[in-house]
Amino acid sequence: MTINDITDDQIHELIRLPEAIDACRQAFEGVGRGEISNPARSQRVEVRDGLDYFGLDMPAEWPGHCRSRKIIEEYSDVVAGRLARRDAYLEFEDLQTNRIGPQSGSQAGRQSVRLDAGVITDMRTGAAGALGVSFLASRPLQRVALLGTGRVAQHVALACDVLFELDELCCTSRSAENRQAFFDAIGPRLKAPLSMVPSIEDCVSGADAVLMAVPTPKPIIDAHQLTHVDSIAVIAGDSRTRQVTHEVLVGRPVLVDHYEQACVSGEFLWAREQGRGQELALVRNDGGDVMTMADAACGRVPATGGTIYLTGMGAQDLCVARIIHERWVASH
Repeated sequence: MTINDITDDQIHELIRLPEAIDACRQAFEGVGRGEISNPARSQRVEVRDGLDYFGLDMPAEWPGHCRSRKIIEEYSDVVAGRLARRDAYLEFEDLQTNRIGPQSGSQAGRQSVRLDAGVITDMRTGAAGALGVSFLASRPLQRVALLGTGRVAQHVALACDVLFELDELCCTSRSAENRQAFFDAIGPRLKAPLSMVPSIEDCVSGADAVLMAVPTPKPIIDAHQLTHVDSIAVIAGDSRTRQVTHEVLVGRPVLVDHYEQACVSGEFLWAREQGRGQELALVRNDGGDVMTMADAACGRVPATGGTIYLTGMGAQDLCVARIIHERWVASH
């Protein structure tokens, strides 16, 4: 296995979540202003050795500043909701100094610096979920519900705690063991009280916002359960997963982070296969163009409540990695 230049353990020491949230906001705004290029990721889905293989290649560039390319390879049992193995790394280049890493000693003449991408991905995904809700929410958020207890869900909870003054954060998982582990890991780090409940119904009841990060091939929640919820975030959508029913994306405004990527994600693929793609309530401008989180970050989307649909953006990785790289260079 290749040992990356900047490891996840180092990344934990080089950046904090509030800084990652600011970096993700910078990414959305930069894309919205046309300053940062975020082409659609390329993905590959197949079966390898009896497991579902999912590969992603995510480039991004801030011309004159920096560029990055993230590679993720996951082996999982999607039906069981179990991730067997995940390899993720990010290549980063500083274009301002024309320098990839420190230019002395063993680092001189380096052509690239490679970072572990596990912590970066989890951190920026959680940050994006909370930011998305903050952009679209039409009322103050007092009670937030979270579906899922994995690494991304942990960062969603922490990001919500940073951005909102909550009366309660409620979380659920099918597994009592996972609920307890989540509570033990996250509860002491939150300002808001954390409640763990065994059912989705109990979790979303009375919630102002519901954020979900559950890699499931079949919907786990429907529009009826979300009737009184102001804002919803569907996090980590891709071609393998379908977290919500079609009606959730029809009855309220839907704001995506990247339209091309959303179009090849589970809920959108299902709608198209059923001949119901035109029913999706995508937020559009007066000219009919689909608007995104980047537009919302730049103040072009009204805060009406609705559904955020997040597929993940290379620009977020880029802006988070930029901070990490600067501090890593300084430490050398």
